[in-house]
Amino acid sequence: MASLARVAFYGAPRVPEMVGCIYVSRRNKATQLTTTNYKRGTGGRSSFSGIVATVFGAKSTLGHMTVNRLGKVGSQVIIPYRGDPNHLCDLRVMGDLGQILFHEFDLRDEASIAKCMQYSNVVINLIGQNFETRNFSFDDVHVEGARRIAKLAKEMEVERLIHVSTMNAGVRSRNIVNTGSGFLKSKGRGEQAVLEEFPEAVILRPSSFVDINDRFLNYYTSKPRLSINYGGSRRNRVVHLWRNGEDTIKAPVLPSDVAQGIVNAIADPEAAGKIFQCVGPKFYKLSDLVDFMFRLRLQGVTLSQSGLPIVIAKAVAMEKVYKTIGFPYPKLTKDMLEKETVSDVVDPSLPTLHDLGVVPGDIEDMMRYLNRPWLDAGIFKERVGVLMQPKGPAPVSLE
Repeated sequence: MASLARVAFYGAPRVPEMVGCIYVSRRNKATQLTTTNYKRGTGGRSSFSGIVATVFGAKSTLGHMTVNRLGKVGSQVIIPYRGDPNHLCDLRVMGDLGQILFHEFDLRDEASIAKCMQYSNVVINLIGQNFETRNFSFDDVHVEGARRIAKLAKEMEVERLIHVSTMNAGVRSRNIVNTGSGFLKSKGRGEQAVLEEFPEAVILRPSSFVDINDRFLNYYTSKPRLSINYGGSRRNRVVHLWRNGEDTIKAPVLPSDVAQGIVNAIADPEAAGKIFQCVGPKFYKLSDLVDFMFRLRLQGVTLSQSGLPIVIAKAVAMEKVYKTIGFPYPKLTKDMLEKETVSDVVDPSLPTLHDLGVVPGDIEDMMRYLNRPWLDAGIFKERVGVLMQPKGPAPVSLE
């Protein structure tokens, strides 16, 4: 009873701080952490791989798949977040009990960022935005934010930093917007900022994703991007593309392949300081891809450039409404229209997903799966054998 009274009065004895199954000791305000000697188990979610990863931007489509693959091999994942923590509940079940942790942060607050990575040996930056907001410009997120994360990761002696950029980062096109795509230009400056602060960082440049809640298939089939001309009792769907989409080449990729490439890059010592291009196995004309999207829905579509000024005016109006009242988020902007005119050009001097041990999957099967719910009585037609499966788009040879 006396010992219990002493504990109650003086407080419990001090013990080392514990994160999951790792004991951490502090010395001179610096955290000393060695994870290579702490691997436990034979693999899987209920073991520990020795990886303690902080994943910025984990709420994105790529973030979900990256966290899931990290948890699958028995990693501890710290997820920085802002906003309502209830929106992160689906991430909690991607790892074993107590292995998925959350910490609130602000991209402008270095102290909060440092707390998120103080116990980590891997930092993954997936943060990005498709349009500028009242509080954050492209440079605030893609350049200054990326630089801040890389700088603090270097100061915290993080072993591996993985920065996810985008295909065609730094390209200065002037097809629709005279100043070019602010998104692509800021992504290019962000890569330079990261390498200046953390020269051993691994940079991945993924092309457009094809998956649930993506910004490719859902973008071209959305109401803001799609025009409908009514003639009599028929509806004619029209998508206005720069040069009818014939001069734009795209190589969409599955985000699951990019997530696997991220996990493989953590354990690959030769990946340090390299830029990997993450594209799909085939290249297509943008016009063929958009046509294929609507043929999968058994819907006709017309591709035209004539109405592009109307689409640009619609984008300008959406941006103006958002900047005036702060709502709703613009589903279409001039920068998006400019970005879609840039072809995916693979630099032969840079490595690809194959160099990370990943064989990219075919996007056509995924597109068929995603468009299935949009079929009118499609399940019935398939059962009676009258549902025609449209032929896939013809790939383009870059040789």
